[in-house]
Amino acid sequence: MQAPVYLCLLGNDPAPAYLGLKVVEREAGRVAKAVFYSFPAWNEEYGKKRQALFRFLSEKGVLYEERPLEKGLEEAEAREVWVNLTGGAKYWAVRFLRRWRRPGARVFLVEGHRVLEAPRALFLWPQEKELSLEGEALTLEEYAKLYLEPQGEAWEGVRVPLPVAFPPRAQAARLPGREGGVFVVHLGLPYWVRPHLGDEAKDMSRKALSAFSGEAKRLGGQLCLPVVPYHKAHLRSRHPREQENVLARWKAWAQEYGVFLVDPSRPLEKEMALYTKGKTPKKALPLPQEGPLLLALVSEQAVPLYAAYLYARPREVYLLTTPEMESRLRWAEAFFRSKGARVRWSFVPGPWALREVRDLLAPVVREALSKGFPVHANLNGGTTAMALGLYLALGEGAQAHYLDGDRLFLLDGGEAEVPWEEGAPEDLLALRGYRLEGSYPGARPDPGLLALAEEILGRWDEVQASWKASPLVQRFLRLWRKRFGQTFSKEEEESLKGLPLEYVVYSHLNDYLAPRGGQARIGGHLVPLGGNEALAPQYTEVDGVFFHRGTLWFVECKPTDEGLRERALLMGELVRSVGGVGARGLMVARRWRGAPPPASPNLVYMALEGGEGVPGVYRFPQDLGEVLSRDPAPRKG
Repeated sequence: MQAPVYLCLLGNDPAPAYLGLKVVEREAGRVAKAVFYSFPAWNEEYGKKRQALFRFLSEKGVLYEERPLEKGLEEAEAREVWVNLTGGAKYWAVRFLRRWRRPGARVFLVEGHRVLEAPRALFLWPQEKELSLEGEALTLEEYAKLYLEPQGEAWEGVRVPLPVAFPPRAQAARLPGREGGVFVVHLGLPYWVRPHLGDEAKDMSRKALSAFSGEAKRLGGQLCLPVVPYHKAHLRSRHPREQENVLARWKAWAQEYGVFLVDPSRPLEKEMALYTKGKTPKKALPLPQEGPLLLALVSEQAVPLYAAYLYARPREVYLLTTPEMESRLRWAEAFFRSKGARVRWSFVPGPWALREVRDLLAPVVREALSKGFPVHANLNGGTTAMALGLYLALGEGAQAHYLDGDRLFLLDGGEAEVPWEEGAPEDLLALRGYRLEGSYPGARPDPGLLALAEEILGRWDEVQASWKASPLVQRFLRLWRKRFGQTFSKEEEESLKGLPLEYVVYSHLNDYLAPRGGQARIGGHLVPLGGNEALAPQYTEVDGVFFHRGTLWFVECKPTDEGLRERALLMGELVRSVGGVGARGLMVARRWRGAPPPASPNLVYMALEGGEGVPGVYRFPQDLGEVLSRDPAPRKG
C-alpha cells in the first residue's frame, strides 16, 4: 500500500504541524512526503522556529515541500492524503475543509487547549472521531528543538520542586538567560512558570503581567500558558478591607493577558477547575423568531464582531463562548440589546468544543432558513475548532464571512463592503468593556475657536509663561463658553494648558475623518463597565478617541516630544489593554526637537512643528492620510 501524503496548514507555531505528522505516522505507518501550505511568518522569531521544524524533519528523513496557501485549494494528489487544518487562520481552515472533504482524504485538527490534558486529534472526514495523543505528545526535548534553541535559549532539565504544584509527570527546564523562570512540559503542552513577578512583597502590575504573557508566547508558542502565583506577601501587607479588591484587580489584569494567576498552596488541577466552575452549557437554544440572524463566537477580538453587526444589522444574535470569556460575552450581549436585537447565548465547555458549537447552532440555522430568514456567520472569534463547528452548523443559503484588516471576505467568494462610516468609537469601546466619560461633552469643530487655539500654539512660549493673565487664553475660554456652554473655574483654568492642542488635533481629525466615514471625540476618561469593576480605580484619561475603518485610536497630546516619550510605555499598554490587539495610539507633539521616537507596535508619532527628516515622525495634519492607511494589505491570516 502506498504511503499517504501529509498536507498541513502551517502558521507561526511549528508544534501543531509536527504533532500532526506524528498522528499520520501512528495511523498510517509512514508518510511519502509532507506538504506545508505556509502563512507568512509574523516576524524573524517565528521564521527561525519554522526553519527549526524543517531541519528537524530533515534529520528524521521526512521529505517535505513548502507551497503557497492558494495551491492547497487547486491541487489534487493522486494518492491518499491526510490534511491537518490546525495552523494559521480559521478562514483557510474552513476553505481547506470544504476542498478536501472528498474520497481519498482524511481531514483532522490537532486540539491542545485542554489544560493539564494531552492533546487530541479531532477527525472531521471521512468520519468523525477523536483520538488521544498522549503517546505522541511533544516532549521537553522536542519543544527545546522547535522553540527554545532557535531563539538562542540555553536550557537545562531540572527536578527541583516547581513554584506551582504540577502533576508528577511534568518535565521542567531552567533557562539560565531568564533567571527565576521554569519552562514546563506536561502531556505535550508547554507552560512558562515564575515564582513571582519581581518582588513578591510588592504590588503586581498590569505591565508586568503583560510582559510575562508575551514572554511565554515567545518561548513556547501561542499555546504556552503563563502561570504565576499571586503575591501573597504583598496581599498580607494590605489592610484586610483592601485585600479582596486588590486580588480582584490582579485577576482582572491576568485574565486580560491570558495569565493563570494561582494560589501556590493549591494543586494546579484544582486551580484550573475554578476557571470553568458553574458555567454549564445550555442543552439547546431558543429558535429564531425573525431575521436577519447573526451567529458569532465571542473572544478577545471586538472589531470582527462589530463589523459583522454593521454588515448584517441583525434582529436576532446567537453568541457562544468559553467560560473564561464571560465578561466579554456580557458586554457583547449588552451592546446588541442596546441596538434593539434579541440575544441568545450559551457557554461551551472549552476552546475544543467543535461538536458542541455545531450541535447548538445547527437547529437554529435550519429553523431560520426554513422561514426564509437571512443567516450570517462570523468566523473570526473563538478557536479553529469552534470556528469549524460554526461552519459545520450552516446549511445551504447561510452566508459565512471573515474580517481581515478592514475588508470582509465571504466564504463563498468575493468581498462585502462594511459600512464603517456608520460606526462610532463608543460602540467599539462598549464591546471592549469601557465607556468614554467626556471632559468636554458639548465640544464640536468650530472655525473661530480653532483659529484661536492655533494662535495660542503659535505663540506658545509667551502664552504658557503667563497662562492665566494671557488675553488670548481668556478670549479662547470665553468663546468656548459661548459656543459650547461650558465654563471653567479659576482653579480649573490652570489645568487647561493642554486644551488648545487637544482641540486643534480633534478639529483636524474631524476634518479628515468626516468625509471618509470616521468619527472623533475630544478627551475624557475611559470608565470600565460591569465585569471590569476591579479596574474601576484605574481611571484612565485620554486626549481623544476616534474610529476609522475598523481601527480604534486613542490620542495623546503633549507640547514637546519629551512629554510623549514619558507617556509612551503607559500609552502603549493602555491602547493594548483597552482597545485590543488592533487598536492604535496617536501621539501628537506641538513641536518635535529630539531624536526618533521609541519603537512601538501600536503607537504612531506626529508633530505640528519640527520632526522633518526624523524617522518615525509624521507631520500633523498633513500626513494623516499616510498614517491612517499604514496597515498592510489584507492577509486572511
